[in-house]
Amino acid sequence: MTKDSDFKQLVRERMRETGQNYTAARADLASGPHRDERWLRAQSEHQVVIDRFIRDGRLVQFPARRKARASVLLHLVSLFQPKTTYPEVRVNDTLHTVVEDHAFWRRELVNYGYLRREAGQYWLATEPPVRPAHMAQEIPLWEAVWLPGHLRGES
Repeated sequence: MTKDSDFKQLVRERMRETGQNYTAARADLASGPHRDERWLRAQSEHQVVIDRFIRDGRLVQFPARRKARASVLLHLVSLFQPKTTYPEVRVNDTLHTVVEDHAFWRRELVNYGYLRREAGQYWLATEPPVRPAHMAQEIPLWEAVWLPGHLRGES
């Protein structure tokens, strides 16, 4: 669950005002006038998790909690470029530089909506995944503040 109840309240208020789902309202707020503060906080939180699970560029411990797993997945997303199609073998090779079980993490990237696939070809999604409210609270803020720009090729 998000620790920043003030921010969650802002997100819910935005949802009521605009009719957006939680993820869209959160993303809009993350790009608003308080973006810099949220960006720094989200980046710091993300880095703490990455430092815990990834050392010397390799995954050293499997994150049991979904929020930590999503942070690792977002780190893996950063290895892929938008608007680029990758054959499965290249996805596996790229993931294998960080994780042993590249098949598991490749499936997780697809299941979390970060990668799309068809006929053995993979590419980054063009939009951040839309998440139901119960799942959105288990996703790190880094997804809302960093992922949209990365998917547009801005990072």
